[in-house]
Amino acid sequence: MKITITVEDPTPEALEKLLALAAMPAAVVTAVPDDRWTPERARSYYDRLPPRAQQILLQIVEGEGECAAEELKANGRNLRGSTGAFRRVLTEGKRTGLWPDALPVPLVSHIVGGQLKKLEMPGSGTDRYTYPVFAQGLRDLLPIGGDGC
Repeated sequence: MKITITVEDPTPEALEKLLALAAMPAAVVTAVPDDRWTPERARSYYDRLPPRAQQILLQIVEGEGECAAEELKANGRNLRGSTGAFRRVLTEGKRTGLWPDALPVPLVSHIVGGQLKKLEMPGSGTDRYTYPVFAQGLRDLLPIGGDGC
């Protein structure tokens, strides 16, 4: 059995009771910061994206966290409107309480001279890098030997 508890602004009494419960010998307590992606959050996010945005996200994960816009547009594919879904789905999930408000957008656009040059997962080289978490959360969807970026 897995129990997830979210406590916002707990009173000292409530916090004391929760900590006592967590201190029980058989208790297993894990804490996920509100500003971090988890494999479960990544998969839930992916599942809510429209199909073209799902394809783009998988290409970026296959590309180890980044992909050039030209690669994303290969084979006559269009990016128009697709990249906006990343922020829209995250905002909707926050609004409905699915994800914490502090959770960052998992992709950033690099625009040069008004042109989209690439999409990437921010935080490379830090503990906030989303690529490893998304790779783990989406591993069963990634093609073996795929043609990532």
